[in-house]
Amino acid sequence: MEKDCELVRQTVETYGDTIYRLALHYVRDRFDAEDVVQEVLLAFFQREIPEERRKAWLLRVTVNKSLDILRKRKRQVPLSAEPTAGAEETPSLAEELKELSAIDREIVYLFWFEGYSSKEIAKLVRLSDGAVRKRLERAKKKLKEILEKNS
Repeated sequence: MEKDCELVRQTVETYGDTIYRLALHYVRDRFDAEDVVQEVLLAFFQREIPEERRKAWLLRVTVNKSLDILRKRKRQVPLSAEPTAGAEETPSLAEELKELSAIDREIVYLFWFEGYSSKEIAKLVRLSDGAVRKRLERAKKKLKEILEKNS
């Protein structure tokens, strides 16, 4: 039992903020992001994930759980036109990132914000390394055009 408690503490300390930031990047609501963190950690503790695959597994599950929440939102009818009660203020770059496709946003996030290499991202998103690099190149070009247009 002590080993399980130590694994819980270590995993939350090491990956908790990263999971939360990634979830918040997708769902744009702190309450939903907190729910995603709980679901991801619960799923993690119900499985035995080797340490060398742990971070990649946690990030992949975070993306999947976040996308599940976004799909649920699309099916729900909003009660009012008011913004969500827990909505975070987003920096201007976040608005430009919304114009990219979901896979390109994910690749950009993993590369620029989490520091993954293109080879690591390729394994996570199940694309070739060349495809990831090309998507990064196109995303950078598109973001540059958007930023120049908005300036």
